[in-house]
Amino acid sequence: MRGSEVAYRALLGKIYAEGLVGDVGELAVVYDKTPSCVAMAAAVGASSRARVEFYASDEFDVDVDNALLLMSPHLEGLGRRAVAVLRRVRKFAALHTPIFYYLDGVEGVEEVLAGKEVRFAVRETPGEITFYRVYVEGGSLKAVAYGVRKLTAEELKIVRRYEAEKE
Repeated sequence: MRGSEVAYRALLGKIYAEGLVGDVGELAVVYDKTPSCVAMAAAVGASSRARVEFYASDEFDVDVDNALLLMSPHLEGLGRRAVAVLRRVRKFAALHTPIFYYLDGVEGVEEVLAGKEVRFAVRETPGEITFYRVYVEGGSLKAVAYGVRKLTAEELKIVRRYEAEKE
């Protein structure tokens, strides 16, 4: 993994720790064993005020109240794998952005999200991250914005460098 991606994943982990899970006291970080997911998990652990426990997604076999899912769209069956993890989460789940898009239409997603607060974040507008709460309506996932975080000039440099080197 290039240095620009390490910096980018560290930034995402920091943003997730502050904006998605900053109000959670205890957190299970469930990650795929990919370099990107591991980097984000480590960044969340370093940035979070929560008491954090880490679980590889393929070894996650406990029930938890609160979880952050850091799972990769580059591994097969992301939606199905995320639903399996979400079944073990009782109250609150924060999702790495791609997970939200892979969940729509997955069998059992309505049932597994019922009664849980679910959040994710996405960079839709240059220079800012929008935070969303997720709910199910008419069999489809819907998202409602609840906050925006403006990126600093230094954070924008990290994003631009990563995107330039990714191409």
